[in-house]
Amino acid sequence: MASGAKIKSGLTAIVRYRTRSKMEMPVLDITIGGCMVDSRGWSVKPEELISIKLPGLGFIPASVVWIENQRAGIAFEEALYGPVFEHLTE
Repeated sequence: MASGAKIKSGLTAIVRYRTRSKMEMPVLDITIGGCMVDSRGWSVKPEELISIKLPGLGFIPASVVWIENQRAGIAFEEALYGPVFEHLTE
């Protein structure tokens, strides 16, 4: 996730995790393979399986890669479809 793309202002994701709880989080950076979110108040750990919903998409499987300084790196199970990624970053 090193080379992220600019994102639309105000892009948020809904993250669903182990307890089926959902939390809305601001997306700080995004690539076709994952994203970084503001994770304040989130109680997950690296390697945890989650589902993430980005604008215009349903929930997609993902996993938490890292958490540091109130930010979390999330890897999508499958890369985003090119036109969908372009729409999110226009």
